[in-house]
Amino acid sequence: MTDMEKTIVETEARTKNNEAKINDIAEELREVKGDQKAIYEIASSIKLIAQRVEQIDDKVNDTNDKVNKLAEKVNQHEVRPYKKVADNWNSIKVSLITSVLSLLGTGIIGTFVIFGR
Repeated sequence: MTDMEKTIVETEARTKNNEAKINDIAEELREVKGDQKAIYEIASSIKLIAQRVEQIDDKVNDTNDKVNKLAEKVNQHEVRPYKKVADNWNSIKVSLITSVLSLLGTGIIGTFVIFGR
């Protein structure tokens, strides 16, 4: 075999080897593109989930505000009768004290009028 034939055979072998490598790289590139597409779809799904979670969070906050307002109203209605009783009791105490003091004052004034002559 001559040098030229030897070179041609070596070149053909390298060409086949390089073609196989190129085909392997092309297949890997197709796989990477498929993986990249899957990653993009996952990222898009995560973005949508995050938006929905934010909307749910807003709705939960609104619901909590409404529940707190209703709880305040219920507490006001529950406390109202007790407050009326307390106010009535205070009024009765004030009336009794005023009556007793009025009687004492009238008695003292009457005593001075009777005995003061």
